[in-house]
Amino acid sequence: MKAILLVVVVLSILSLFGGCSYSWREPPAVATIDPFYTRGEVDAINAEQNCRNLARSLLQAQRCGVRR
Repeated sequence: MKAILLVVVVLSILSLFGGCSYSWREPPAVATIDPFYTRGEVDAINAEQNCRNLARSLLQAQRCGVRR
């Protein structure tokens, strides 16, 4: 009985720290791309994504975003 109570107390204390985590891995590299796009760039990105969504084959998908 005491062992079960001890386990419950330990688990309840550990649940208080549920949001904390530590990882030995290195943090991901930070992208250096400017996050602000002009309206034209946003339209081009959206058009390219729509083109890829509508493509019926890999060849059509590869042609999306090719500027002539």
